[in-house]
This record gives sequence, structure tokens and C-alpha cells, in this order.
Amino acid sequence: MKKSKIDATIILLISMLVIVVGLLIYTIPSTIDLFKNKNEQQITAHTPAKMSRMSLTSFDKQLAGQLMDTNNDGRCDVCGMPVEQCIDAGELQCNMGINSQMGVLGSQHIHADWKIYIDNKPLDFSDKSHMERMRANQPVSSFIHVDSGAPAPEKTGDVLHMHATGIPLWVFFKSIGMDFNKDCIFGNNEKFCNAENKKLKFFVNGKQNNEFENYVFTDLDKILISYGDESEEEIKNQLDSITDFAKSH
Repeated sequence: MKKSKIDATIILLISMLVIVVGLLIYTIPSTIDLFKNKNEQQITAHTPAKMSRMSLTSFDKQLAGQLMDTNNDGRCDVCGMPVEQCIDAGELQCNMGINSQMGVLGSQHIHADWKIYIDNKPLDFSDKSHMERMRANQPVSSFIHVDSGAPAPEKTGDVLHMHATGIPLWVFFKSIGMDFNKDCIFGNNEKFCNAENKKLKFFVNGKQNNEFENYVFTDLDKILISYGDESEEEIKNQLDSITDFAKSH
């Protein structure tokens, strides 16, 4: 009788042990997944994320390297991280710098209508769209560009797109092989500089502006760059010719 009680106790203990082991087998993976997911969330919260489906182009990556790694040691001059890691985070300029101006790719998406006139003739940007230049393996920037595919009557080049905060105009010009500053605008082996009778002028929303290549446009701006010896009436006509398509994007 006594032996039967001992056997029953042993069986009960074994049964309880089996139940405990079973519960552990069932709950441990869930617990591990819980901590894993929590840890991944914490890592993600502290990792700069690209806020756009667009990615940096070859031009963007090269420019980012020039801006962030001036001594070519492979590390960001400001934060010391591998420059490739900063580029992978969507940065054109190190966001940890106190003088940082340019935001991460996708940090905003705004538009501006614009025109460029040389000797009272408008420049044609129909061959400068982002996708077409990407397909042709030509330099172009995902941060600031013109695009194609908008419904008529809008034409490629009528509207500037900016896909990050704080991107100055010079980035666009550099990305398509042009240059622009307060003294000159040039590209395609042509150069137009201030002279005695011809001047380069820069207008934002109908008013002259002295920021030129460093200007960072705001949403729905209307920009005019004009070179020549135009009369006031001709300048007025150029300003009036700027489209109003940005508000449709």
C-alpha cells in the first residue's frame, strides 16, 4: 500500500514535470520573439530611415562623399561614422553637423515653377528629366530635379521637384552638368557672364533676389533666372511666362 502511494506520487511528479516542460517549450519562443521584436523596434527608432522610395543616384553618392568626407579617409568628417553608412541613411550632408542644411532624402516633397532665359530665349529642359537621365546613365539627383509624365499642357522642365529639406539650387545645376552663380550661368560649353551691357538676374516671386545658386526654394515659388540686356517690359513678360503647375503636384 505504501509502495502504491510512492508510485502514485512519482507518477504525479513526472506528469507535473512534463506539463512544466511543455509550457516552457511553448512559451520560450514567444518570449524570445517578444524581446527580439522589442529590440528591433528600439534599433529602428535610433536608426535614420529613408523616408522616400527614391534612392540616391550615382551623382548623389559622389556628391555626398565630397561633402562629408573631405579628407577621403572613408569616414564622415563630422560624426566619424563610415561615410557609406551616412549615404545609406539617405544623407547628402551629415545631419549631425551644427551647420547642416540639407535633409535626408524624402524629408519633404515640394515644387516650384520656374523659367530660365538667355538673351530673351527660354532654356529647354525637356531632356533633363530624372527618370530619362537615370535610364541613360547620365548624372541626375534624386534630391532636386525636373520630371516628366505630367499631364499636358505641363512640359518637362516647367516644375522643379525637391525631395528633401534645404537643397540649394546649385545641386540641381551641378547634377545636369551646368553651373550657376551670381556672376555666370554656363553649360554645354557655353558661358554667359556679367558684362557691361548684359547682366545675370535672379527673381523669386516677382522680386529680385541675391541668393542665386544658394537659394532654397519653398513650396509653390515662382523663380526666374534671366541673362541679357532686357528691358523692364521684357522682364515682365518673362515673369508672366512662368507657369502655375506646381500647385497641381
